[in-house]
Amino acid sequence: MENREKRICHIGDSASLTKTFTQEDIEKFAELTLDDNGIHTSPELAREGIFRRPVIHGVLVSSLISSCMGTVLPGHGAILQAQDISYSAPVYPGDTVTAEVTIREVDEQPKYYIATIEGICTNQDGVEVARATSKEMMLKRFFEIE
Repeated sequence: MENREKRICHIGDSASLTKTFTQEDIEKFAELTLDDNGIHTSPELAREGIFRRPVIHGVLVSSLISSCMGTVLPGHGAILQAQDISYSAPVYPGDTVTAEVTIREVDEQPKYYIATIEGICTNQDGVEVARATSKEMMLKRFFEIE
């Protein structure tokens, strides 16, 4: 096992992750999750819907929040325990979305911390497309809160 130093985090720390979504992302996600709802996968069906064209799966968009928490802040070793997500605008193939996460509060337990983390996804025009409040378990062997 790799010997790593503890990651030091603070309430108020923020980080972000950006991705441009593609039609291929829709196809791969539909295959992996079995969610082939035509609103995502069929231009013909999507034209008849409210958005008039295929949209990226909401869960795929908000997964950027989880990805940011798991790889950047708090980072490797953190475990998602709960998440409350709302979606406010569609994301289309070709849109670039930035997920920003911020540690809002921390509850200390004997062997770990539970961080409440706010995540907001915005598109390339600055429009909020998703928002989540997450609870992340941070083992004290990996993390320190100052």
